[in-house]
Amino acid sequence: FWLHNGMLNFGGAKMSKSRGNVVVSDEYIAKWGADTLRMFLMFLGPFEEGGDFRDAGLIGPRRFLERLWDLVGQCERRTLTGEEIHRDIVVKWNATKKKVTHDLETLGYNTAIAAMMELLNAMRDSNCSERQIVKDLVVMVAPFAPHFAEECWERLGYPTSVFDAKWPTW
Repeated sequence: FWLHNGMLNFGGAKMSKSRGNVVVSDEYIAKWGADTLRMFLMFLGPFEEGGDFRDAGLIGPRRFLERLWDLVGQCERRTLTGEEIHRDIVVKWNATKKKVTHDLETLGYNTAIAAMMELLNAMRDSNCSERQIVKDLVVMVAPFAPHFAEECWERLGYPTSVFDAKWPTW
């Protein structure tokens, strides 16, 4: 069993200058944004094991951020009062808050991101855009995509930083 301790592979080999297989992050940041790249790197696999860098993998975190941006926009355009939230969404929302909190403490970044993606997909499938859930999702995504979360937080109308918000509880 080979343990990389967070090392990245590219093309099946450990990234290194001597092998000439180092990825220059500036190019990816220019094309995809810093937060997309940051989330992609945390989503590759368990933190302790590292992962294999593949350009195609950037699309998943990017789509997640775009979908969350759209959901924030829905909350920004209308006030949602009296919207019925399906019980399964409430259960998923609380399970996600618990999972993300636990996974952040244990460096399980990839599974925390996956849980948020699952919640967002469930909300989209149920046509749910409840403001409180979106707010909590923005707070939870902040450690992974801080610049993006700050923009979303501002769009939601909060005058302070997302990092000043109370962490969601379940």
